[in-house]
Amino acid sequence: MNLISKDENIKNSIVYIGYVILKELSLRKEGKMSIYDIAGLLKKENLLNGEQLNYSLMFLYATDIVDFQEPYIYVK
Repeated sequence: MNLISKDENIKNSIVYIGYVILKELSLRKEGKMSIYDIAGLLKKENLLNGEQLNYSLMFLYATDIVDFQEPYIYVK
């Protein structure tokens, strides 16, 4: 199984979007962000795509890197 397709633009992959989210989470003192903060970040980076955002968050959750506590997403 490949995480990134050879035909896919890396900046649109769920792995790269997950990386951008984790990078921003690591810069925050409290280590958590709301979904609105993440959407704003991805919009600023010109990466906002609802489907890719959902898949990226599912990827990070499935790999046990992040968890959710309404309304925040935080690094474990």
